[in-house]
Amino acid sequence: MTTALRVLVVDDERISRESTRQQLKVAGWVADAVPSAFVALERLAEVRWDVVLSDLRMPGMDGIAFLKEVRRLHPGVAVILMTAYGTVETAVAAMHDGAADYLTKPFRFAELELRLRRLEEVVASRRELVRLRALLDDGDVGSPVLRRVGILGRAAGILRAGERAELYAETSAPVLVTGESGTGKELVASAIHALGTRRRDPFVVVACGAIPHDLADSHLFGHEKGALAGAFACKRGVFEEAGGGTVLLDEVSDLSLDAQVKLLRLLQDGKIRRVGGDEDVTLPVRVIATSKVELSTLVAEGRFREDLYYRLRGLEIALPPLRDRGDDLLLLAQHFLKVLASAAGQAPKTLGAEVAAVLRRYPWPGNVRELRRTIESAVALSRDPELQLAELPDYLTAEVSASRLFSLHLSEAHKVNLAELVVRFEDEVIAWALRQAQGQQTRAAELLGVPRTTLQSKLGRGHT
Repeated sequence: MTTALRVLVVDDERISRESTRQQLKVAGWVADAVPSAFVALERLAEVRWDVVLSDLRMPGMDGIAFLKEVRRLHPGVAVILMTAYGTVETAVAAMHDGAADYLTKPFRFAELELRLRRLEEVVASRRELVRLRALLDDGDVGSPVLRRVGILGRAAGILRAGERAELYAETSAPVLVTGESGTGKELVASAIHALGTRRRDPFVVVACGAIPHDLADSHLFGHEKGALAGAFACKRGVFEEAGGGTVLLDEVSDLSLDAQVKLLRLLQDGKIRRVGGDEDVTLPVRVIATSKVELSTLVAEGRFREDLYYRLRGLEIALPPLRDRGDDLLLLAQHFLKVLASAAGQAPKTLGAEVAAVLRRYPWPGNVRELRRTIESAVALSRDPELQLAELPDYLTAEVSASRLFSLHLSEAHKVNLAELVVRFEDEVIAWALRQAQGQQTRAAELLGVPRTTLQSKLGRGHT
């Protein structure tokens, strides 16, 4: 169960802060309200808060100074600023100082609720990161069998894969490992080989898709002298070269139908015949096959032999995609940070909560392989101890920009003020442009496709 977000309201206007506090409680969050930044700092030192909702203009210590103190003393607390006086430009400047978001007064509670729902995801990620770091430190990261080959995770599908890999290692029967590209199929095959009695014999990986179809038979099963053009000597194929070891047929669906016939005979009788030969060769080799496509579909289409399919699928391990592995995503990201740091002889960087939230929203079509490349890229760009959003690839952070933009939700509205909505919409777009341009008005105007004077005019209007 997710722990309720804890929100502290800081506002010198009593009616405003009490009204907001009450609405937050009704919405299901833990909330309290204080009249000044000084009192807020005392409360922050006494009790844990996830979010501070602070007015910008307050006597004694204004919202900007308060923001800087919160960032210094409590960097894990998100700050949302409210302003009835400043401009969008002032709010953007505050976000450069570390504010998580801003609201212009007067605002509807639905707007605040939208911001808090976004932050709820970030806070949940921060809490989860703490828990997962502890798991990594304790070494409690899933199947001991798969950990040996670098597969970490606590998702049910991964734990089940580890159990089956251990069981299947005790037999000599063929194994089929299925899953999307990048899920770790070859690593699972390696684990099966390493656990079995053949672990001291060769483990040979064959990329089936890289073998030209007209040379597949020769490559896999060998040929006799003179059997092919340029065959000036007898050649042993992959299966013979492996001896009593294991051959991994990576993406077995790419084999030609002729090669599938000979593979079926090897699996059934333990024998092959070289191209151009007239004698059988008995082989003690074990076969593991992988496939990223559904073989039953290929069988129905006549592109894969049905008898070979049923021979392979007797012992099957299905690997789940990363998007279905829940918290394994963050566990793996932190693991990669440790691995990269160890290789470079440096202290590992940390995964920030906002970065973690972005990683969780992305569907990862390239699975674990894509995640590792993403972390490697971010680390190469990073100059801080903690990874920042700006260091992630553009296609990941684009979703964050889109979620900040166009945040008008009217599904529950009965009546709206069109002029007010247009102004607020413009403010969001201008704020986005200023963030993208790092506060440079000329660049922001270019992004918006308007003259700089037009932008300045819109920035100059006040919010009352």
